[in-house]
Amino acid sequence: MSVLDKFEKGVESAVNGMFSKFGSKDLQPVDLSSALEREIDAQAMPVGRERTVAPNEYRFELSTPDFDRIEQWGSEALANELADNLTKYAESQHYAFVGPVVVIFEENLDLAKGNFQLTSESVQGNAAPVTDKSESKDFPVLEISGRQYLLTATKTVIGRGSMCDIVIDDPGISRKHLEIDITKNGVIARDLGSTNGTYVEGHLVPAATLLDGNTITIGRTRILFWASSEPQD
Repeated sequence: MSVLDKFEKGVESAVNGMFSKFGSKDLQPVDLSSALEREIDAQAMPVGRERTVAPNEYRFELSTPDFDRIEQWGSEALANELADNLTKYAESQHYAFVGPVVVIFEENLDLAKGNFQLTSESVQGNAAPVTDKSESKDFPVLEISGRQYLLTATKTVIGRGSMCDIVIDDPGISRKHLEIDITKNGVIARDLGSTNGTYVEGHLVPAATLLDGNTITIGRTRILFWASSEPQD
């Protein structure tokens, strides 16, 4: 099964089969995913011999009918799915990012139905997905659902909301659930007043200093903390 086939099945499941609401002549989510892969290939730039940096922020301008349909369908779920799919593609191409991958939808009144414009740029963020093991080892790392994120800033917000530095699609997680603070005295996990709380090594805590290999649990999601980007197997 191809990446795009897996993507389409994943999105279809996530939104309860609402692909059926898209007519054959309408803009399809897979069209957007294909455009993202073309854009990242076109804009990725070699930096040194072993590092190729790609844009991490992608902005779609859509016609009013397409924008309205995607809003009704669930723009946040689609944006997160597209970003996740693009991150997986970047891993296969060994592209590096300087921040989290973000997909944004905007309305353009001048575009005809079925047409869109896509632009991209690199925007420094608080957490960059690890796509290549040769990336910098100077930062702490969070491992979530098999994916690793470099913590490149002093504060990293994790939650279900699209404005978080790391977005996790888990209904048991609050929109802004957890903050990871890098301080002179260690790395601290702080609950942000979440509904279901934050657990470190199985203990419900408002805040805790993390040790290498600690497990954080929010909702149904387990997060592993590593003091560097060389986690133990």
